[in-house]
Amino acid sequence: MTASSPAAAPQPAPSVAPDAELDPASAPLPPGPRGAELLRWMARFRTQEGPLEVLADVGRRYGDVCLFDLPRQRLVIVRGPEAVRRVLVSNQDNYRKSNQYELLEPVLGKGLVTSSGPLWQRQRKLVQPMFAKRHLAPFADHMAAAAGAALDQWEATRRDGEQVEVSAEILQIGLDTVGRALVGHDFTGRAAEFGEALANALHQAGALGRSTGVSVGQYLRGADIQKAARVTHPLRWRSGIRSAEVLTGIGRELIDERLAHGHGERDDLLKLLMEAEDEETGERMDREQVLDELMTFLAAGHETTAHGLSWMYYLLSQHPEARERMEAEVDEVLGGRVPTADDAERLPWTRACFEEAMRIFPPVWHVQRVANEDDVVCGRRIPAGALVFVSIWSTHRDPAVWPNPAGYDPRRWLGDEPRRRPRFSYLPFGGGRRICVGHGFAMLNATLLAAMIAQRFRFDFVPGSKIVLDPTVTIRPLHGIPMTIHRRERIGAVGAKA
Repeated sequence: MTASSPAAAPQPAPSVAPDAELDPASAPLPPGPRGAELLRWMARFRTQEGPLEVLADVGRRYGDVCLFDLPRQRLVIVRGPEAVRRVLVSNQDNYRKSNQYELLEPVLGKGLVTSSGPLWQRQRKLVQPMFAKRHLAPFADHMAAAAGAALDQWEATRRDGEQVEVSAEILQIGLDTVGRALVGHDFTGRAAEFGEALANALHQAGALGRSTGVSVGQYLRGADIQKAARVTHPLRWRSGIRSAEVLTGIGRELIDERLAHGHGERDDLLKLLMEAEDEETGERMDREQVLDELMTFLAAGHETTAHGLSWMYYLLSQHPEARERMEAEVDEVLGGRVPTADDAERLPWTRACFEEAMRIFPPVWHVQRVANEDDVVCGRRIPAGALVFVSIWSTHRDPAVWPNPAGYDPRRWLGDEPRRRPRFSYLPFGGGRRICVGHGFAMLNATLLAAMIAQRFRFDFVPGSKIVLDPTVTIRPLHGIPMTIHRRERIGAVGAKA
């Protein structure tokens, strides 16, 4: 990834009073580009890696709040703990979800990621208890079983020093671990089909979200963002829909099998979803709502973990001392045995390696909101109706918080270091009441899977390979991450857990 940075301009002065005490009518608008410069910035924003480059450059040039005053839409980009807290927490009722999330509905339906209002509140209330700590131990056993089976297959089929595309390999394992933990289903035979369909659906949604035609077309009479996408980019739209149909078809098969044959002895997320009842009304989710939540967790659950791990291996290959420390920790703590949920707490360096990878390549790299009424953020007025782009990407790379922000340093996550930083300086799973409900599940899955892979294998990046970032819902490597796979000497007997 390359980026050219405009010359630095003076930073806006900090607010002299808390934002909640300031009158929006008297607060100045945020600084930002104007005229031809604004057009140049927006042209960069529409390119493949443009959103990430622009977010980084905006923070360097204009500070924590920047206004792109466009003809049809005022776009405000915010970064940093103070701005994030205001939008996502302390005044979150003033900010609704943007319609950009409607581009994900063909894949995720009206699940927790895309829904809002009373539906979201009802679903969050039903789903949140399913990810309580008491459910994580059984999930961990499923994760370890799936990972062990996949690693046995690697040992049987992969030659030492063979070149692999690591993100595809990890996505396949990730889908199977999430699939077994959440729906008691072995995805081994369909992982490639599911993964390819999901990758294309999210890529097309991301490209449509960056499109000028979609941005402008949604404001025409009788139009909305989905109609604008269908009309201005029919091939992209149809391609995404075909992939979405593959995904939802798999989800419907899983639900229909349960409806026909029952849950048996399976105590997984799908059972919890199908049996969850509203405390007040006693109502259960209908088949389509179960499908929407199931697709949200299958898609988002394995995407977050798999891409975070893929980026971790890319970074560890450039920091061999950090990799060696992780391998030593895994060998010492596990001694060759299969990890359990309790082991996740005994692997702080392994967890730190993953957390630092999520800082540099955050799974959720931005959050979009729309201001209902005028507000003040960092002393600047946010006008009603403005699209507010909360930049987690540049918040994670803010030099005011992170020394050497582009550097990979897992030591940031040991001891008291995390508590010394501002609370909203790190948001890999979003923030506020809409923080990802499965973040504990994702961290457990990532830590156990990283440990099991470290017991048997290591990866080295292929020198000279080009990495292109694809910022869709998550930050994906557009053309993958080519690496060579190498076996490690095994300690004890490591295999699939019965």
